Amino acid sequence: MTRITGTDQVLLLLRERLARRAATTRPAGAAAARTDPGPLDRLRAMTGFDALDDRNRRRAIVHALLVEELGDAVANDAAFQGILDDVLRIIGDLPDGPAMIDRAAAALRG
Repeated sequence: MTRITGTDQVLLLLRERLARRAATTRPAGAAAARTDPGPLDRLRAMTGFDALDDRNRRRAIVHALLVEELGDAVANDAAFQGILDDVLRIIGDLPDGPAMIDRAAAALRG
């Protein structure tokens, strides 16, 4: 049997809530039909990304990951910014949370 950690639970709950919200804000398949550079591509190309402090770099990573998953329209929603703050707080409270985001940043570069 697979063991589900606290991190897995948070991410599953987040994905479920955001998917429910996204279903009401964008048509199905909107992210798949994207032809312009996605949020992760824009983040990779961002010139000053490495110059950001840890907090802002982690925020940019989580923001890009969520927008990549949910679509660009969600990023402009004021409620999304509140959700982003909650996600960052939850991940930051996890014992290995900030390091997990740093590993995601390293994976984006590689």
